[in-house]
Amino acid sequence: MNTKTMGDIDVDTDPIFQCLRSITYVSLARLQPGLSYKRHIHQDHEELYYIFHGKGTIKLDDDTANFRDGDILYIPPETEHTIINNGEEMIEFLAFGGFTGKKDEGSLRST
Repeated sequence: MNTKTMGDIDVDTDPIFQCLRSITYVSLARLQPGLSYKRHIHQDHEELYYIFHGKGTIKLDDDTANFRDGDILYIPPETEHTIINNGEEMIEFLAFGGFTGKKDEGSLRST
């Protein structure tokens, strides 16, 4: 069964550059200045954040990076992560999640 549409691009992509093989949820999220999300791990899905307002810091395992509006952040499965609003404005972003098919044994395990 052909599932392509007229707008699909037919190209092979190296698996290292692939993410979100499916989108199972989209959430609008906001984070107030001076606050952060508790560090946690998702065993069963990956996430992609599109930051459309604000700036802050993301921590992925032991790596830290700054982000700002217009940035896209990828969080692989089994990666401890948090975002921190160390700016003066609300951070607003869309969180896209894709389940990987791996059984979750505590998707919001925090540390």
